[in-house]
Amino acid sequence: MHTRALIAYPLLAAACCLGPAGCCGPKCGDPPYDRPFPLGQVTDAFWETQQTNAEAADFIFYDHEFVGETAELTAGGRSHLLQMALRLPHVPFPVVVEQSVGDTKTQLDQERRETVVGTLIDIGVSNAEPRVVIAPAVPQGVTAMEGESAYYRTLDSNTFENGGGVGRRFNGRGGTWR
Repeated sequence: MHTRALIAYPLLAAACCLGPAGCCGPKCGDPPYDRPFPLGQVTDAFWETQQTNAEAADFIFYDHEFVGETAELTAGGRSHLLQMALRLPHVPFPVVVEQSVGDTKTQLDQERRETVVGTLIDIGVSNAEPRVVIAPAVPQGVTAMEGESAYYRTLDSNTFENGGGVGRRFNGRGGTWR
């Protein structure tokens, strides 16, 4: 009888630990499988990266924001500079002056950089000199041919009538193929 008691007590202890539902993981009450992530948690990092990249693009001065082949800012360029100067103390992004195409335009790029730095210093931005750089613009533009083609595609009045537009049924006015 004494040997039966030695065997019975560990089995009884194991049955009490497991409970009626059985073993369910490191902590009792957790499911024995991984729980799915909450909605949006997996894609949040991707969207935050996209948002950060878009904010960084706000600090790029493009070639069209300067008057012709000079270092003088256009009216839109000056407005962009003033809007950017308000945000500059609160963000870590550099101010980028778009690099001109061609090896002979390095002097023009340097003059444009000096114009931006000088204007920022006049406004009161203290660390303007190290934050303004000359670099290629991150977003790629379109060629004249691509721009013209996109422009005329938007003007085509038959876009929706010829099967284009939203959906593929009812002449492009909605619905989907199954």
